[in-house]
Amino acid sequence: MDESTFSSGSMCSSAEEEILASEGLRLSRSARWRERSTRHVSFEPAMFLFCFAITLSEIELTHQFIYQTCQVQGIELNECSLVGPNGTTSGTQKIETDVRPAAASSTIAIAIIKFVIPTFGALLLAAWSDRYGRKPVVIIAACGMLLTYFSLTGLNFLSTFVQVNPWFYVLAYIPFFLPGGMIILAATVYAFVSDLSNDHNRTVKMGFMNASILAGSLTGSFCSRYIAEFGNATITCMAAAGAALAGLIYIALFVEDSIIPSSDSEIRTSLTMLCSSSLIRDIMQAVGRKRTRYFWAILCLIIGSVSLTKLAVGSSSVAYTFVHRKLEWNVKQYNQFILIENSLMIVANIVGILLLKNLLDWPDIMVALASVVGFVVSSTIKGFASSGRDFYIASGVTFFKGMHGAALLSVCVYLLLSNDIAKFYAATVSIVRLVPLASEHMYSAFYDETVENYPEAYNFLAAGIYGVCGLALGVMQWLLSRRTQPDLLL
Repeated sequence: MDESTFSSGSMCSSAEEEILASEGLRLSRSARWRERSTRHVSFEPAMFLFCFAITLSEIELTHQFIYQTCQVQGIELNECSLVGPNGTTSGTQKIETDVRPAAASSTIAIAIIKFVIPTFGALLLAAWSDRYGRKPVVIIAACGMLLTYFSLTGLNFLSTFVQVNPWFYVLAYIPFFLPGGMIILAATVYAFVSDLSNDHNRTVKMGFMNASILAGSLTGSFCSRYIAEFGNATITCMAAAGAALAGLIYIALFVEDSIIPSSDSEIRTSLTMLCSSSLIRDIMQAVGRKRTRYFWAILCLIIGSVSLTKLAVGSSSVAYTFVHRKLEWNVKQYNQFILIENSLMIVANIVGILLLKNLLDWPDIMVALASVVGFVVSSTIKGFASSGRDFYIASGVTFFKGMHGAALLSVCVYLLLSNDIAKFYAATVSIVRLVPLASEHMYSAFYDETVENYPEAYNFLAAGIYGVCGLALGVMQWLLSRRTQPDLLL
């Protein structure tokens, strides 16, 4: 990859060409990173630990929040103790039904903190990272995560002695999610990968990052059941804090930034820019900048395609209800299937992308299309399934599922200036994170309407949504081919 351009595959407008001159220093620093770095160290282990920490504590914190709300409402302590993994299902549902009205306002506050507020902090920090580097932003987010888990550990420990108001749990989430939470973490590490990769290995490196995130989430979810069984919420949050601390130490000691400041004075200046209005101007200029033909159409299709795949994933509660009704699976059997299916997606992000990109030399859009076709076939087989074996066959024969994210993020690098990448990734992740909220309600309503006559229908709904995503990828490929035609660049 030529260091004098932002991407060897990019097509720039005349306005964009003028901006490239100001990026020479930034990209030369990326070149210096390659020259200085004797170890191929990246963010993958840290992202594994961060995702492990989040999923490890998520379920237990949900139970603990309901438990504390139950206590505040004056319900008997022995009844509140029904809430949790060791309580009876009917007892848990009854308590949750009684407590839900009281918990509604604080639950909404947590949802806003998790899904809305991070967008603003993520965009600002992404704009800063596009100017000055990735590593400081990841450290800021990691420190916020660590502070959140320290606070939650203290609150859970305190709750064993005194009654703790649930609103303190709401406040404990602010240090991590205010600066952007997982949005800024994901956007920054993907931008880091794009900085230090080329057209031949970018998608493969994106796949490794995806695999690390999936593996961390899967491991955390798997371990949470055992930690909760032998411990409590305090131990769970302590373990999550330990994982976050390990990830932070790893980054501080072993990861070099992809953008290296030229002097100590520039470091001091860059830190003062964290509270500068110029970051907002950067975001506005990125949105308003004149672009080449089909630029916005392709970017919107990328966001739409990723969002559609998230929408098609559906509701885990609906999926479990279906297999419990038709296949008579219990929770343990269903979790075992999800573990295997997600493990195959991790393998696809490593082995599948290596196979299609390095051995078969497929373009990124074709890699994404192979992933989407895999989802269509898998959902269709599940719709016709008559036994648990059919579900496992559906996962086994669709090996390439889950590769679309890495492929589509790689496509973005061909379109964007290097000082816009993190901002676009942050905006994309912010939008995609909201999709599961709609997906949960949509699938629940659809399943309730069809459960009596045709409960399998929700699988075909998912296949149809994936099919629409495949059509969007086809349109995207056509637009990309149009961009490269010389007569359209005059």
